[in-house]
Amino acid sequence: MSIALQTCLADEKREQNRWRLKPECAKLRCFDRLVEDEFISEDEQRARQNRLLASMICFSVEQVPYYQDLFARLGLSTADVRQVDELHRLPVLVRNEVVENSDAFKAQVLPPSERIRGEFSSSGTTGKPVRVQMTERSNNMFSLAVQRQYRWFRLDPAERFASITTPAEKLPAREDGTPHPPGTTYQHPRWRFAGVFFETGEQVVFAMDNPVEAQYDWLKRQRPGYLTSNSQGLEHLAYAGEGEWPVDSIKSVLSIATQMTPAMRRMITQTMNVQVHENYGFNEIGMVAVRCAAGRYHVMSEHCVVEIIDDDGQQVAPGNVGHLVVSTLTNLAMPLLRYDAGDLAKAVAGPCPCGRTLPAFGEIIGRYRRTAFLPEGTLQRRAILSEALAALPAGLSRPVRKYQLHQYRDQSFEFRVVAVRPLDNAFKQWILAAWQEQEDAASVPLVIVQVDDIKPGPGGKFQDFTSDFIPAPDGLPETGTNGGNPASDA
Repeated sequence: MSIALQTCLADEKREQNRWRLKPECAKLRCFDRLVEDEFISEDEQRARQNRLLASMICFSVEQVPYYQDLFARLGLSTADVRQVDELHRLPVLVRNEVVENSDAFKAQVLPPSERIRGEFSSSGTTGKPVRVQMTERSNNMFSLAVQRQYRWFRLDPAERFASITTPAEKLPAREDGTPHPPGTTYQHPRWRFAGVFFETGEQVVFAMDNPVEAQYDWLKRQRPGYLTSNSQGLEHLAYAGEGEWPVDSIKSVLSIATQMTPAMRRMITQTMNVQVHENYGFNEIGMVAVRCAAGRYHVMSEHCVVEIIDDDGQQVAPGNVGHLVVSTLTNLAMPLLRYDAGDLAKAVAGPCPCGRTLPAFGEIIGRYRRTAFLPEGTLQRRAILSEALAALPAGLSRPVRKYQLHQYRDQSFEFRVVAVRPLDNAFKQWILAAWQEQEDAASVPLVIVQVDDIKPGPGGKFQDFTSDFIPAPDGLPETGTNGGNPASDA
């Protein structure tokens, strides 16, 4: 189904009516309220977030030791931080602060209506995992947000949903505690999260560390209507099709967990002939935003506040790039206020062409830790290579399965390619020709090497760009091995 650029309240109500609540959930009205929230005026959006934030600030100062000490140290009262535009009075919260003071962030007493759901952890890609307690209410917001995004994406809940997002070691073990053999299919009678509330088709799960050819064959056998994977996993599958995409049952793909660049988005869309959908979030907070058809990431404003700020903690002007920081509005168990997830994004202003009035931000640029220490021009060189790959003629891209660009300390680059047969000279000439278009190409050499495999980085996430200039994550060695070549594991 093609998604219109613009929508309205009537369209979204009609779409929500396609979703049939399970009998035990028939009286729920929260999903209808979410639909209405998407089209209230911007003034109402702002006023609602201010009310939720004021309540969270009051609770945090009353019940959370970290914020009790912070407000006392800064000489602030709860009356000083009651609106979103007053959040700048608080310092940005970095992950190490949470790791080192975990107990101080936990509420001493919860309201009678709240209870602990469990503890959730970050992936550890950029250092020691951050462990955060969540309440039932905050955890349920994730399921609500998941169904909201599916409605935006016009998914049909009756279809089969396929997921290739989890490494084998994190999938359920056999009854005797041993892992299932590679190639195992896990089946859920309903879609995860949305299926808690709604009648849906089944969801099938395949480990993300199965070989890409095995993933491809699995999809052809399962014939799902929809597929979710991380962005690199989708790109690897697109390459595995060798210019064609015979899994014609798949109508849409959802990219999660890792950044999707414009070039990757374009390549996957063209190769798979499907719509590519994206969201943004992390385990410490939950679902933060969903990307609309107009290309903006709309914030789940019932659940959190997002700021795009400069190095001094002040909001950046529209069109500029800044640090993305998030404040929870629902997790009383362990509130994180102005939490810096380490990502950079572009600030936007004005009404979104899609018609929704939820707060929004623009394109996600990438991890600050992975860009702040790079020599000038590095990101432009990476973009040149991405564009060259996206524009490859089908005949040249067919052997490719994975790739990784690595930058050495002498600022030379190595382009590592996993391919099912020897790379054609025409492939190498295409890449080198694009690289040579840079004004200083002669002083920044690129070498193309074919490798047997490229291993994922920390947290199990594949990284298509690594650099010796990127600091290693806390608690991890400075360098590692990818594809038999030295590379940073940052």
